[in-house]
Amino acid sequence: MRELLWQIEEQNKRADTLIWAVQGYVDLHPAITHGSSDLWVGGRRYPYLGDDCYLLDRRQETNVAISVGEPGLRKKIAQRLLENPNLKFPTLLMDNARVCQDVTFGKGCIVSMDSRISTNVSLGDFVFVNMGARICHDGKIGSYTTISPGVTAAGQVTIGEGCDIGMGANLIQGITVGSHTVVGAGSVVIRDIEACCMAAGVPAKRKFDYQNKSGITEG
Repeated sequence: MRELLWQIEEQNKRADTLIWAVQGYVDLHPAITHGSSDLWVGGRRYPYLGDDCYLLDRRQETNVAISVGEPGLRKKIAQRLLENPNLKFPTLLMDNARVCQDVTFGKGCIVSMDSRISTNVSLGDFVFVNMGARICHDGKIGSYTTISPGVTAAGQVTIGEGCDIGMGANLIQGITVGSHTVVGAGSVVIRDIEACCMAAGVPAKRKFDYQNKSGITEG
């Protein structure tokens, strides 16, 4: 959350007019900093507004960014907040992100500083692209997926819904990663990975199946 607030402020500083005026933050368990539940980022105070009910009760149009990194929790929060039609979820393209004009976005995506998204790429709803990530041409990223810092997805890579691609992972051309799969940090993916598993290594191999929780399997 603090990192996203910092990026928003950096973007505001470089713009001729204020882009996003942040009212505060919402959380089930507020952070306690400086003896207060308010957040402080770069000397600026962001007030604690309340839990999810604050947003669910809003009767005026309000822009919301969901900054939770874990895909499953982000989906759970999004689905709840979508019950209120007054809440809007714009895509945030942060300072120094480079995105081709033909890239398509669903609701509520966040594209962080120094990331690059090339031509003919599509992102579903609430995709989180972290700092320094690269998504090359003709990629498809499923809803609620998290792309960690320093990830590189080569051309024509398809990543399913709710995946968590670990820091610095590399995915070669044309690879498909099934939905709800975790790719470990630093992994090199050179062949398709099935859904609902954890894969890691150089080259990446399936380590754990989340569907049957049967333990460590190599394959």
